[in-house]
Amino acid sequence: MTIKLLIADVDGTLVTRNKGLTKGTCEAVDRLRAAGVKFTITSGRPPRGMAMLIEPLKLKAPVAAFNGGMYLLPDLTTVLAQRTIPTAVAREAVDHLLQAGLDVWVYRGTDWFLRRADAYRVARESSNVGFDPIVLQNLDDVLDAPIKIVGVNEDHALVARCEGELGARFGAEASAMRSQPYYLDITHPEANKGMVVREAARLLQIPLSQVATIGDMPNDLPMLNIAGLSIAMGNASAEVQRAARHVTRSNEDEGFAYAVDSFILGEPPIARTALGLPPRTRACLFGLDGVLTQTARLHADAWKQLFDHYLRERARGSGEPFIPFDAVFDYSRHFHGQPPLDGVRSFLLSRGIELPDQTVRAVIERKDQILATSLGQQQVETYEGSIRYLQAARAAGLRTAVVSSSPHCQETLQSAGIAHLFDAAPDTFLAAARALGVTSPMSSASIAWAGLASFAATARTSW
Repeated sequence: MTIKLLIADVDGTLVTRNKGLTKGTCEAVDRLRAAGVKFTITSGRPPRGMAMLIEPLKLKAPVAAFNGGMYLLPDLTTVLAQRTIPTAVAREAVDHLLQAGLDVWVYRGTDWFLRRADAYRVARESSNVGFDPIVLQNLDDVLDAPIKIVGVNEDHALVARCEGELGARFGAEASAMRSQPYYLDITHPEANKGMVVREAARLLQIPLSQVATIGDMPNDLPMLNIAGLSIAMGNASAEVQRAARHVTRSNEDEGFAYAVDSFILGEPPIARTALGLPPRTRACLFGLDGVLTQTARLHADAWKQLFDHYLRERARGSGEPFIPFDAVFDYSRHFHGQPPLDGVRSFLLSRGIELPDQTVRAVIERKDQILATSLGQQQVETYEGSIRYLQAARAAGLRTAVVSSSPHCQETLQSAGIAHLFDAAPDTFLAAARALGVTSPMSSASIAWAGLASFAATARTSW
């Protein structure tokens, strides 16, 4: 994968616990630049709080402050775009946070406002960002389109609870996400790090597939989920590490520099290990349809048998012409990769037919009966390369499970003659991990998931 842009979070990622840049981090950014990879940063910090990073990192690309609430050139004065919170939403957020017992900070423009200069984390934050807040008795005076509101409390559980409450309360009106266990950031809904990635890719004219991101906190998840390559810090939570493709060392152990050299500029360790898996992998989880077995034809035939009968009877009663179900076109357009309920509704709508939910579910049940009969009468074909990979994984001592929500998973495995190659066949990834006895966090690289089309294509041709 060719990476043309790396976007890094700041606190917990780029800087150490003491909020400093290491020599190794600065040199890693230099190596990126020399290799033709652009680099920029995004943070919940205000613009002035990023000033100490611009010169040491020699930043040239636009940077994103306030989690994407403001995009600026590296001079930190030229604003390219900003997203503010509606005044009514800001007032509601402040009232909720104060009633819950949190301190409240308000950022508007380039200024920082709060009610008490001696409150929790204020002195530390002032030192981190390099400027002092403005103290106001009444924050109502600065709630006219603020860029960010922060709820602050040393009770991490309370902050997490408020995150859930405000997230449910605001819906699409505002975003509520923790940037640290003790900080709850309220921003415009599009002021999130996922939008930062999209905006940076647009401004720099780089495809999302060629963008890499690195972070450590839940508010980094949107950018980790959208980038072509995602990296979690070793100090990140299990939730964040599970979302990332790679996990590096901690921010106290040159984790950023290690990530640059291992996953951006060098050959990732994953590519140097047996079977293309991390060295500590103990189990593999496989998808079923389209990964191991060629069941699309059977599904299409079952739908055709069902709908042709229904459409023929309907045509006789209405006098309209009978147009049969096309097992290639109709299946591909309405059913492939879709939940059955959505597929049936979509197909019926294409024929100008609308049925009650109860009837649609009955249709699905009948199709399942037809499919079960087909599975008992003929052998399901497999993808030869995928089966060779599966056998190689078991030969290497790895435990294996197939993950499928299909009610006919066991029948499909039996028909294909591969049921004996799996230790479990649950319907969720977590259940599979538990069944195999590998419930440790994904950061330990104990589990490998093989379910995407890209894996299937590789397995079919390479093994």
